[in-house]
Amino acid sequence: MSNLLWQKPGITINENIQRFLAGNDIIDDQSLFLFDIQASKAHAEGLRNIKLLNESECQSLCLQLDKLGELFKSGEFLLD
Repeated sequence: MSNLLWQKPGITINENIQRFLAGNDIIDDQSLFLFDIQASKAHAEGLRNIKLLNESECQSLCLQLDKLGELFKSGEFLLD
């Protein structure tokens, strides 16, 4: 099991407990991934609207998000 974001030095996380707690999270994440991309694009556009991103930055982010979505749909990007 790889280190988890919330894992503290010197503390061992029981793999069986982690597997139980995570459940089907990855399956859910995979099914929602393209919706997450749409939401991220909408968030970027909102940040552009309030002038935290300029037009170029927003377009660049949205383009990369679109590319990520295409890679995911084609199977070139695996969310695992």
